[in-house]
Amino acid sequence: MSEQPVVNRQTFDQVMLPIFSPAEFIPVKGEGSRVWDQQGKEYIDFAGGIAVLALGHCHPSLVAAVREQSEKLWHVSNIFTNEQALKLAQKLTNATFADRAFFVNSGSEANEAAFKLARRYAITKYSPYKTKIIAFKQAFHGRTLFTVSVGGQAKYADGFGPKPADIIHVPFNDLDAVKAVIDENTCAVVLGASTR
Repeated sequence: MSEQPVVNRQTFDQVMLPIFSPAEFIPVKGEGSRVWDQQGKEYIDFAGGIAVLALGHCHPSLVAAVREQSEKLWHVSNIFTNEQALKLAQKLTNATFADRAFFVNSGSEANEAAFKLARRYAITKYSPYKTKIIAFKQAFHGRTLFTVSVGGQAKYADGFGPKPADIIHVPFNDLDAVKAVIDENTCAVVLGASTR
C-alpha cells in the first residue's frame, strides 16, 4: 500500500490557480464555530465559510440530514425535479415575499441570476434601454464574468475581453455619487460589502 502524499500550504502554491491566497494553516476538522488544523491547533472560524455556515461546522441535524439523503439520491439534473427541492421551495415561498424559488450552487450564480433578472424585468416592463447597473468600486459579487464586472475590481475583471455593458461604478458609501448617475435607464443598484 502506497503512502499518502503530504499536503500543506505550499502544495496550494504548486497545484492551485493563484486567484486567492489562503491562510498558512489547513483546517481539517470543524465543529460549531471552531476549526482544527493539521497539527490539531484550534481556531475560531470568524468567517463562517464566508457566510455559508450560519449553523456552524458539522451541525448534528445537518449531518443527519445529509447522511439520510446521501443514502437515497445524490443528484438529478434539471430535466428532473426532486422532493427535497420542492419542499424547500414551498417553505421559502410560504415564509417570504417570493412567489417562486430558484436554487443555484453558489453566490456567484445567485448574483448573476439577480443581475440578469433585474435587467430582464426592466427591459420587459419599462424599456429596452433600462439596463444600467450601478455598483460600488472594490466590491465582490462572485467569479463569473458578469459578477466580476459588477464588482468593480480590475484585478478580477480585466483580461477576459469585452465586459457586460452599462455597469457604472461609484465610490463605496457615497450616496451623492449614486444620485449623480442614477437615471431612467437604471435597472438596479447593487449593494454589498466593500473589500478595501
